[in-house]
Amino acid sequence: MNGDFISVGEALKFLPPFKGDRQDVLAFVGNVDTAFALINPSQESISYKFVLTRISGEPITVISHRNHEIWAELKRVFAKYLHRKTKLLLPCESAF
Repeated sequence: MNGDFISVGEALKFLPPFKGDRQDVLAFVGNVDTAFALINPSQESISYKFVLTRISGEPITVISHRNHEIWAELKRVFAKYLHRKTKLLLPCESAF
C-alpha cells in the first residue's frame, strides 16, 4: 500500500470478469466502485482502461464503439441496463 491507497494491480484483484450477465451487474459495479475508492485518484484514467480489460463478449464489443472515458460514464450504462428488460448493450440502443 502506498499511503492510504493501493496499487492499480492490487485493485484489479477485486474485479472478476464481466460477460454481460444481468445477475452479475451489481456485483461488478460494486467491485469497480470499491477499486476506485482504494486507488489514488491520479490513477483513475489508467485504472479505467484496466476495468475495460475485465469486460468481454458482447458488452465490450459495443462499449468499444462508444466514447466512454471515465468509470462514471460507463457506470451509467450499467444502471440503465438494470432498468431495462432487454439484453445488455444491444448495438441499436440509443442509451449508449
